[in-house]
Amino acid sequence: MGKIKILSDNIANKIAAGEVVERPSSVVKELVENSIDAESTDIIIEVKNGGKDLIRIIDNGIGMSYDDALLSLERHATSKISSVRDLESINTFGFRGEALPSIASVSIMEMITQQKDELEGTRIKIEGGVIKDVTRIGSATGTRITVSNLFYNVPARKKFLKSNATELDHIIKYVSWASLAYPNISFKLISNDRVLIEARKCNTVLERIYTLYGKEFADNVVEIEQEFETVKIHAFVGKPNWTRTNRDYQMFFLNKRPIRSNLLNSAVGVVFKTILPKGRYPIVIMLIEIDPNEIDVNVHPAKWEVRFRDERAVYSDVTRCLLLAIQNQGYIPSIDVSVSNVPSQEIENIGLDKELRTDVSPREPQIESSVSKFLNRQRTTPPNISHQYIPREAKKTERQHYNQDISDLLERQIIRQEKEISTEMETVGDINIKARLFNTYIVVETENDVLFIDQHIADERIIYEKLREQMQKESIPSQGLLLPVTVELSLSQNELLDTIIDMLKNIGFELEPFGGRTIIVHSIPSLIQRGDVKQIVSDIIDQILDSFGKLDRLKLQDEILITTACRSAIQSGDSLTDAEVANLIKELFKTEQPYLCPHGRPIIVKMSKSELDQKFQRK
Repeated sequence: MGKIKILSDNIANKIAAGEVVERPSSVVKELVENSIDAESTDIIIEVKNGGKDLIRIIDNGIGMSYDDALLSLERHATSKISSVRDLESINTFGFRGEALPSIASVSIMEMITQQKDELEGTRIKIEGGVIKDVTRIGSATGTRITVSNLFYNVPARKKFLKSNATELDHIIKYVSWASLAYPNISFKLISNDRVLIEARKCNTVLERIYTLYGKEFADNVVEIEQEFETVKIHAFVGKPNWTRTNRDYQMFFLNKRPIRSNLLNSAVGVVFKTILPKGRYPIVIMLIEIDPNEIDVNVHPAKWEVRFRDERAVYSDVTRCLLLAIQNQGYIPSIDVSVSNVPSQEIENIGLDKELRTDVSPREPQIESSVSKFLNRQRTTPPNISHQYIPREAKKTERQHYNQDISDLLERQIIRQEKEISTEMETVGDINIKARLFNTYIVVETENDVLFIDQHIADERIIYEKLREQMQKESIPSQGLLLPVTVELSLSQNELLDTIIDMLKNIGFELEPFGGRTIIVHSIPSLIQRGDVKQIVSDIIDQILDSFGKLDRLKLQDEILITTACRSAIQSGDSLTDAEVANLIKELFKTEQPYLCPHGRPIIVKMSKSELDQKFQRK
């Protein structure tokens, strides 16, 4: 073991930079948060080449004096903390001295700052953490920090940066988050001399959502505000028809600080698990206010993660808020159902516990009434059961009614299936089609096996292979839409507009810009006979954005084909005619791989006759 040494400030700052400055968006985050803490009302963010070459933050905040500007570049310098007790109740983002030395140590940085009542400001130039020049200069009130050549002196760190488009996407996301948290501040993001975001100050978060994501997005979220014992929650939840293929639009803010939280992700997942189809994720923008003493924001060097003092209470309150959003204005239509149609265990599954039944905010009387009536029905005595029965007899009577209902249902189902399954449907080659279950699974019989075939992923495999074959021949035919469809892009998607149009053209989509961030869809591949065109195109664009820079072009094109096939295939629950079922089975067994979908899921599950014989103890 070598002799222990004290690291120089330069090396220590570079180590600290590794914790705080992960990529260009980290620099943007730290500097913008400093600007917010400096009481700025206008913040301009300018970047070049994804922030690799230039990041400039200009604000109109209170600025710094000559002495404070120099002190801000020293490690552990702060104007916000004077004792250990202050760490327990931090209600600002941070302080200039937290990040500035770290950023300065891995870049070439210039800071110009001036306070309101001063005649002159201060300019400081730093290279690799070393101050090169300090001068007095006339300037506007506020602070202007320019960071050039990020990681120029840490090549190992620089080589791990992603493409310019990917790094810019991270910056766009952070600026969007900051804009959502502070609608009273104007934000402007400029990339390579082009304005990407211009969010003027406004009065509400909903107005800011409209500015950032467009009218259609804003019209498809439900706003809800709830105050609980431990937290206040202001949330915007997407309607069931307005979902995404990833979690990019699940955003959480704690005391206006954007955070990542497994606890909050879990709460969202539990509530929506039984409501949305697999692979679809809800839009949730949630702003939480909580006493700073109830949280620890120093878990992560960049303060992305937090620790709640009472995680159980926060989880419960967030879950209740989301459940109330579901009950709210049109998110899910209210249906008056009887007790026999809604088993009480289903309520338990979605988290409607005793606490929710009694503790509903008085500010939502219509929700309270709806939930109370629903739950009261669950507690009523089932019909046709007299109070004189002991519980065992009551359960027996219920079971008799239930069994009779099932018997009647099965009888009607058998009659219907006998009528539906025509003789021409009974065989495809040496396969006999026997039945359909739940409008999802097709039951077929071979000589020695019973096969259960998932109609959705079977059709997905068929469409995928046909699209792939057409693409290899460079001849994917298109069909024009009677009424063109418009799709509104996010800021990140719009940055890849040329790539999006080019890639989709290759598989039969004809798109063109329609002004702003809107594109218009004129034609789609002829193989698409089902599905919502708007949703299909939107999901494909999400796929391009998620995979751009991570996959080579050929692999990305294949992912697009898979997404196209999945979204346009027959869905679980779709009712098919006998002829359609027969044709689906025939087409499936023409494919190269009839047993697995392009994602790797099984299309067919088999049970042999001998296995059935064993189950019935015939052997």
